[in-house]
Amino acid sequence: MRARDLQETLRLVWRASPRHSFTFAATSLLASGLPAANLYISKLLIDEVARAASGRVTFDSLLSLLALQVALGILGSVLSTVQNAARELLGDALQHNISRRILDKASGLSVDLFENAETYDKLQQAYREVGSRPLGVATQLVGLAGAAVTLTSVGALMAQLGAFVLPLVLLASLPAVWVSSRFGVENYRMLRWQTHDARVQNYLGSVLTSDTLVKEVRLFGFEPYLLGRWRDYYLGFRRQLEDIIRRRSLWGFLASFVSALLIGVASALILWRASRGQISVGDFSLFVLGITQVQGQVGNLLSGVTGVYQNLLYMRNLYEFLELPARDLDAGESWQEKVHTVEFQDVGFRYPLTERDVLTGVSFTVRRGEALALVGENGAGKTTIVKLLTGLFQPTSGRILLNGQDAARFSPRSIEREMSIIFQDFGQYQMSARENVALAEVARLNDAPGVERAVERAGAAFVDTLPKGLETPLGRLFQGGRQLSGGQWQRLALARLYFRDASVLVFDEPTAALDAKAEFETIEALRAQTRDRITLLISHRFSTVRLADQIIVLDGGRIVEAGSHTQLLALDGKYADLYRLQARGYAEEGR
Repeated sequence: MRARDLQETLRLVWRASPRHSFTFAATSLLASGLPAANLYISKLLIDEVARAASGRVTFDSLLSLLALQVALGILGSVLSTVQNAARELLGDALQHNISRRILDKASGLSVDLFENAETYDKLQQAYREVGSRPLGVATQLVGLAGAAVTLTSVGALMAQLGAFVLPLVLLASLPAVWVSSRFGVENYRMLRWQTHDARVQNYLGSVLTSDTLVKEVRLFGFEPYLLGRWRDYYLGFRRQLEDIIRRRSLWGFLASFVSALLIGVASALILWRASRGQISVGDFSLFVLGITQVQGQVGNLLSGVTGVYQNLLYMRNLYEFLELPARDLDAGESWQEKVHTVEFQDVGFRYPLTERDVLTGVSFTVRRGEALALVGENGAGKTTIVKLLTGLFQPTSGRILLNGQDAARFSPRSIEREMSIIFQDFGQYQMSARENVALAEVARLNDAPGVERAVERAGAAFVDTLPKGLETPLGRLFQGGRQLSGGQWQRLALARLYFRDASVLVFDEPTAALDAKAEFETIEALRAQTRDRITLLISHRFSTVRLADQIIVLDGGRIVEAGSHTQLLALDGKYADLYRLQARGYAEEGR
């Protein structure tokens, strides 16, 4: 799995920008040979200075070595500049490409997966890794190769100082690397465990800072409760962090102590050889400067290996999201006609990875020019039927027929073109009023007459009073946006439904946010829509439901009653009970 993830990560990096990938790798490897060259030139220069004290070296000789050292410094600066620029541009291209892949993947996921908390966790983790992890893997792999080059070349120079010097310096580098590796993995595991709790904490923070929820939060005075929960999560994170830092500090101190002892032994060996005249002043400077280089490169080499491993652990989060089963919305035959009949045949549905059926044995038929209403308590399965009809969900049993043909034969996207809907939790898009309507059919985004007709049919005349009419930005998210009331947003959602020339119209609580006058106007408009289309209604208001040609009453995901308003009242069952209960409430309000 790790090898496959590594291969896929490198492929991501290369595809993001081949030119910058090559430039970054090439300049990094070239720069890896400079430390050894600088050490050797410094050694020669110090030895020459020592001999110059006795008058055996000319100024020209010293100047030549100095010029060579300066040239190496300039070359290093050039390589570093090009390397950093290539890495920055590569990182930007990589972040864009992976963000696009995540968004493409999210666009193709089945809608039922979005109602699963585990999917949200994977999406959150995937987005968290976009910024640095893929580039981190590539950077560390190039760094590994560079560290190997530097370590080999510097090690070859230090090996000349004595047989035991280089091994001791190498051993002194290991304890710190081990500590870093061990606690790097622990940090990853801690973040992994905290993903869900961190999402809850972020949600609590968003509730406390929400412009739409501040009224309820302030009125009911539950800020202390939210703050308390938010702090409880923080304290839980803090306890885990303190435990890791405490243990990491202890092991880090022990590692530093062992490393200092080993470096002390190596230094004693060098001083012993110096006392016997076996090494020069330049050799000693090579040892002193080489310690830092060797320790740094051993650290880079070993921490690079563990860093690649750790980054691949984080990259697995991204790949787990990208490997989620996707739904090809264009797979299947293309639906090319208007929908004249919709038939559910013994349809059942349950969410993935669950054991409870949301719908069981649902059967009904609705024809062009008819309106069908779905009635039932919350959770009865009404919205699930809508999602199945519009292709957002796929039945787990039974069939849905359109014009007598199995809908499963056709691509979801082609069927969706014949469906237009307003959901109870309709979208409030922080865009212009025109876009809020025309998003129903983006190919007609600039169809101003069509937008105006849809606005008129939805009774959204308030649009004319906005500062820039249909071009007025809406919402509070961006500067210059105009916030609307709930009823006004719902009017625009209705206009969005009308804008698409669909043969099936679905109204999920279409009057929930409207006042009495607006509700009456909307119902009259709905009556007009039933003449040449199929209309599906979900509503708790019987003033809306009773206009339907047939009414289905759902309970626990099953159809328990079906018929017209008059027939169901005569049946004196669940529908009649619900109707009388609501009618009694209206009567009491009128007293």
